[in-house]
Amino acid sequence: MNKNVKVTAERHVRTYTELWHTSFVLLELGKEDERGRHHKLMGSLVFTAFAFEAYLNHLGPSLFETWSHIERLSPKAKFEVLAERVGLKADFGCRPQQTIIRLFGFRNDIAHGKSITLKDMRIESLEVYQKDPWSFRAQTDWEKYCTIENTERAREDINSVVHTLHKASEIKDEYPFLHGFEIRGGELIIDDNN
Repeated sequence: MNKNVKVTAERHVRTYTELWHTSFVLLELGKEDERGRHHKLMGSLVFTAFAFEAYLNHLGPSLFETWSHIERLSPKAKFEVLAERVGLKADFGCRPQQTIIRLFGFRNDIAHGKSITLKDMRIESLEVYQKDPWSFRAQTDWEKYCTIENTERAREDINSVVHTLHKASEIKDEYPFLHGFEIRGGELIIDDNN
């Protein structure tokens, strides 16, 4: 007699929440361990940007029947359209919305990366130079952006923007950044033929 289980699953995935969690995990790993910190922070920032755009794509269909046409816009433009729809003013001149511009500038630099030659110069003491001659490095703006402070600020500001936008949208029985649900089941199958 063979015994098997027929397993079924239905899962509602909130992609923006999964991406948001990835951003958090990478930030925490970057704070805990210096090894590879720059890369962990870069990943966290990229996933923060991904999470924000995925949230806009999550919210959009609730507010627009024609979201599939709007979805092609830039994240900044999507935010402006959604903010206007729910009665909020887009103000990219100050935090937290200012971070949207900086974060997506960073994300675009990464996504559309090009090889470049950088030149930089500074004066430092011979003592400092002898201690660590590799401490000074010419960096792009996107490399300079990968700090713990900027990564924490991006998450804090995007969290604030999402909660403000969500509250103004007046969607009932849904809260930002909660994972979706999953229903699982199992059915024992007994094959008496063997």
